[in-house]
Amino acid sequence: MGYFVAATGFAALLLLLLTTYRQVNLQKSLLQLVCVSGAVWAGTTGLQLIYGYPLLFSLVTESLFNGILSLLLLGTIISAERLSEVIKHKLMILCGVIFLVATLEICRLLVPFLHQKVFFFAHLCQAIIGLWFIENLYRRSHRQELQAIKPICLGLGMIYGYNFALYADAFLTNVIAPSFWDGRGWIIATAIPLIVLTTRRLNRWASRVYVSRDVIYHSTLILVAGIYLLAMSIVSFFIKAAGVSWADTAQTIFFALSSLVLASLFLSSPLRRRLKVFIAKHFFANKYEYRQEWITFCASLEHHERSPYDNALAAMRGPFGCTAGLLASMKNGRLQAVSHDGCAAASPEATYLLEHLGLPAIEHDWIIDFEKLKAGYEVPPFSVEHDRLPAPAPFSVLVPVHSDGGFQGVFLLSRPTSTDTVDWEDRDLMHAIGSQLAVYLTMYEANQKLAESQQFDTFNRMSSFLVHDLKNVVAQLQLLSRNAARHKHNPEFIDDAFDTVESAVNRLNNVLSQLRSKRIDADSTQHIEIAPVIAQVCQTRSVQEPCPVFRDLTHEPIRLDANKERFENILNHLIQNAQDATDAQGQVDITLQVTGNHCQIDITDNGHGMSQDFIQHRLFKPFDTTKGNAGMGIGAYDAKNMIEQLGGHVTVQSAPEQGTRFVLAVPLSTRSPQKNPTILKE
Repeated sequence: MGYFVAATGFAALLLLLLTTYRQVNLQKSLLQLVCVSGAVWAGTTGLQLIYGYPLLFSLVTESLFNGILSLLLLGTIISAERLSEVIKHKLMILCGVIFLVATLEICRLLVPFLHQKVFFFAHLCQAIIGLWFIENLYRRSHRQELQAIKPICLGLGMIYGYNFALYADAFLTNVIAPSFWDGRGWIIATAIPLIVLTTRRLNRWASRVYVSRDVIYHSTLILVAGIYLLAMSIVSFFIKAAGVSWADTAQTIFFALSSLVLASLFLSSPLRRRLKVFIAKHFFANKYEYRQEWITFCASLEHHERSPYDNALAAMRGPFGCTAGLLASMKNGRLQAVSHDGCAAASPEATYLLEHLGLPAIEHDWIIDFEKLKAGYEVPPFSVEHDRLPAPAPFSVLVPVHSDGGFQGVFLLSRPTSTDTVDWEDRDLMHAIGSQLAVYLTMYEANQKLAESQQFDTFNRMSSFLVHDLKNVVAQLQLLSRNAARHKHNPEFIDDAFDTVESAVNRLNNVLSQLRSKRIDADSTQHIEIAPVIAQVCQTRSVQEPCPVFRDLTHEPIRLDANKERFENILNHLIQNAQDATDAQGQVDITLQVTGNHCQIDITDNGHGMSQDFIQHRLFKPFDTTKGNAGMGIGAYDAKNMIEQLGGHVTVQSAPEQGTRFVLAVPLSTRSPQKNPTILKE
């Protein structure tokens, strides 16, 4: 009987493997052949016991099973991808020995030329080879695969160990003991579930083998009940064996009480639920195809035509097939709907659930199944007024979503259509998706705040530059007003005054234009001659002591492609800084010279100077000023920024009380100066 059970087990495993494999490799193909040969071997041996066929038929099929199984074990040990790799391996000689024995046994069926004892010894050697392969498989497996390998090592080790004892006894006595031979069928049948566990756990053999949960659940209950009753029977036997007069009565009472305890355990709903979860978690393929679910989840977050909140709601609803859903975010201490689909955002049911259950669910990270909650099957770690819960429609599940210091909210979902009831696997997947969406929405809201902050930074920066321009205009007008009393009757002063006013008007119009457009316009590049620009700036800064002294060491006009107005501004600022840092009796010198293919502008003073720490950490930092409210802290920053945009660089040499030297090195323009057209006269 045991052999037929084993044959049925191998056939069932083969059927499951054929219907659940999605891709084929060497190990999976060999495993299928092992199931075929195992079913044939067990069936042949069972028929041999019933009809008395020659023993050699069973030995031949057993050798074929051992040979194919040895190929599978060897291929797994060396991680072979093709059969040729197994055949070329040096250990293939052991597999060849087994197939040679099978060949000799087939020949023995046709021509009797070897004694039966030789074949007993050959099968004894097969058992030793099998045990050696099992030991190598376990020893050479990666640490991560040991848990997957253990079941098949135990199962096959049990078969080969039994065979070793069986054939060792047969070799010594020259006959197979009937009890040994009959019991082996049950040993093989017992090993098949262990093989199934490895095929499920090991990636190289993996298949999504599914057996009805109800079948395993009730079988487990029967098995547990049998073990329990057996243990109680043993205890009652010892009670009766005590030999006291009341032993029979005590035995009956003990057995009755034991049955009562067993019935109580079987009727315990928590125990039954825990047993179901345990079986589902440890003995079955997962309900969801997580690779595909992850791909779909990522794709649902990439719909740019929808808001991130809509994407998050779709990502949460997708795996569970929910027809309606709502996402609420914590804002100003209360949950507010930010996305909904298939339901109203402000329905009375949603409002009540968000106000009374949303915050506790977030605090305890608890998924609420409203149907189980109302029925009393679910006891959350916070108080709930069951009589005030609204009807479950349209919502069935509440899923909290939160991250530390980030997004906080809840999903309200309709009844999942992917499952009859929300079990542990659904909850685990909801938690996993919720954790990812919390990070996703936290990043989105952080980016929104960052964008707002950047807009304010841009506005503040624009304001600072505009105020800087206004200061330059005010300085021009102050200079004009200061000299008006002495030179107002001088025609040249009047001409300069109009030029100054015109320049101020142009600057103010530029400021107004930038304020209207809410941005700083890009610089317009001009082909300018440097020396006249420096001379003009020095003349403008002559109103402040010490007056700057300009020395042009070039022998021909030096031109630059830059925005003239901005170039004047940075020179004006750097010269003013030099004047502010120098006493009235000091010196401020500006020198223009050519070094290689660069023009070099030196602004030197003998003022207070700066420390190296200040130069490295504060001089070119925007909005950092040492002038208090009188400065904006952007002059040096703007100068460095412009020179670097032109492809040049700024060098600063300074020391406290030893003066400062600014060196501006800018590439020379490669364009030829435009000549004025010649007008021919008659």
